[in-house]
Amino acid sequence: MRNLYKIVGILTLLALFSCETADELIPTTGNEVTGIRIMLPNGTNTDFAVIPDENNIINLDIDGSIKTDLAKIRMSVSIPNNATVESAIPLGEYMDFSKPVSFDVIGADGAKKTYTVKLKVIPSAIGIKELWKKTGSEMGFTTHNNGAVGISGNYIIVHSRTGFSYFNLADGGKAGDMSWEGIDWQDLGFKLPLHMTTDDAGNIASCNAAVAGGQEVHMFWWKGVTAKPELLFKYTLESLPKAQIGRKIYVRGDLTKHAFVYLAVSNNNVILQWEVKDGKVVSETPKKIEFNIDYTMGVQAKVVPIGMGENSNYFINRFVNNQPQVAITYMDGKTNKPIYESEHHIQNVFHQWLGGGHAFDYADMNGARYIFLLEQNTHSWMREIFTVRAMMKDPSKIKDITSLIHTRVWNDWLYFPLDPAFGENGNATGEVKVCVAPDGYSATVAFLCTNSGIIVWNVSLE
Repeated sequence: MRNLYKIVGILTLLALFSCETADELIPTTGNEVTGIRIMLPNGTNTDFAVIPDENNIINLDIDGSIKTDLAKIRMSVSIPNNATVESAIPLGEYMDFSKPVSFDVIGADGAKKTYTVKLKVIPSAIGIKELWKKTGSEMGFTTHNNGAVGISGNYIIVHSRTGFSYFNLADGGKAGDMSWEGIDWQDLGFKLPLHMTTDDAGNIASCNAAVAGGQEVHMFWWKGVTAKPELLFKYTLESLPKAQIGRKIYVRGDLTKHAFVYLAVSNNNVILQWEVKDGKVVSETPKKIEFNIDYTMGVQAKVVPIGMGENSNYFINRFVNNQPQVAITYMDGKTNKPIYESEHHIQNVFHQWLGGGHAFDYADMNGARYIFLLEQNTHSWMREIFTVRAMMKDPSKIKDITSLIHTRVWNDWLYFPLDPAFGENGNATGEVKVCVAPDGYSATVAFLCTNSGIIVWNVSLE
């Protein structure tokens, strides 16, 4: 009898529900696109929540291979459920994104809106080829004297406190010594150049250092390795606590046309910036940039702007108690406050951290963005790469510094030890210089470690 009651109850419920009206699909009005899915030829699908601009243009960046066939990409869109899409090529079929792709969305009321999608595939992989490496003895180093490296045309330039030499980029063979004709550093308070750099066009810049307030620096520049030096500017260091300048120099742009010269002030959170047009400074008086961070820069303070412009965003190195750290600090060029600050020296991850990440450079290769960094201490050094595009796009999505590591080889210090002819690198000095090819598809990267030698890479998008 109980089973009979159960059956009757179930049949009653079924009868009740069968009498109800089915849920109706409530139409949504409008002709807005709220989402897009991009399907690459390799099967990778990426969904985007989109907000078109005032011209209904939708700009999308997607990670992929440089070899991606842009003519074989498929797309689907999210629109109101009673709207329709009109497209020359139906959605879901191959579209050619080597050029902008347009389609219309027609709402229930017949209103039509045209959208245009501009898609850029950002290479997410790079290949590294070592061109050559040479010890300090092979390069003609002298103990503690070689602290910087530059790239000018087909040459690698090696800094010494007593002169600059240039070597063939292809094989490291010595090609010559640069002229110091007319340079008057010997008449100044500090008589030696502690650094040298090259701009984006291969022009060279260097100055003597100033290690106390009241000392003067004279910045010279060369229009190539065979040119004679020309005076760019003179500057007297103001009295700031433990201030020094000339230990790190950076130039963004082309000194023959338009460039910005940067000197980070040691032991202070200050950057000095000179604008240069047609080989002449706009003003001998630099712009003084005071930035706001939760630590004080050390002796080897460095700034690397990401692009041209007085207010370009920039990277700086990290210090704790005057000791450089392996870390990424990305600064807003308008507010001079951090956009992103990674932690540093994560122990028990990738074995151990040597420390000393003050030598680094930045590269933008068609939207693929990397930091090339020299990690070092007094008796070892390593070369590594951090990928920073995702961080620069949305810092909030970065969990920790390990998610930025692209290349960090365990025990890499064993691959290229210090040169026994020179002993330990007591000041843990060195430098990294990147030169991106005009087409943006490759770059030359040179690493120099004082008392060790030089490694040169060719880095290419894949």
